[in-house]
Amino acid sequence: MPLKITQTYAKIGIETNPARYEMQTKRAKLELKQNHAQMRIETKKPKVLIDQYKAFASAGLKNILDLTRSEVQKAKQRALEYIAKVAEDGDRLAAIEKGGNPIAEMAARDLYTVHEFNYDAIPKERPEITVIEGDINIELEKNPDGSNNFVETNYIPADVNVKFTPAQVRIFLEQYASIKIDYISESKIDTYV
Repeated sequence: MPLKITQTYAKIGIETNPARYEMQTKRAKLELKQNHAQMRIETKKPKVLIDQYKAFASAGLKNILDLTRSEVQKAKQRALEYIAKVAEDGDRLAAIEKGGNPIAEMAARDLYTVHEFNYDAIPKERPEITVIEGDINIELEKNPDGSNNFVETNYIPADVNVKFTPAQVRIFLEQYASIKIDYISESKIDTYV
């Protein structure tokens, strides 16, 4: 019996857009109009403090104390679940009026372990970012009579604009899988009389 089988494989398409990070800055300006004034400038640079402990902890990298606490909580939960299961099994064994075969039912229930699978992303927490502002201290040298040599100052602070576009991934099915089976009728029997 001649059969013709044609199979088409499924095709998956993936489109990605990379992440973009754009930063525009405008420098700080200090405008001075002076008559030969002398000045002393002291600056303290700004600081950015980044604490990544919560982000690392959400990814499983905890210190000993936090790891011990989370594992103790998991152990308590597992113990309570096991106690509840044993108590439920004991109640079922004690209820002989319900009939049936409770030991076989419990064995069938516990025969296979059910696993749950899921997709997730880490870290779940963001790092804590603290900005300590900088400081500019300007002291003008005064004339012997106490005047500031008619110094006029105008300070325009720096400006930073940051724009972040996260990456995007789109997965789609370009072609579905299929199987086609045809019966080819090639009769080699002479049916003419």
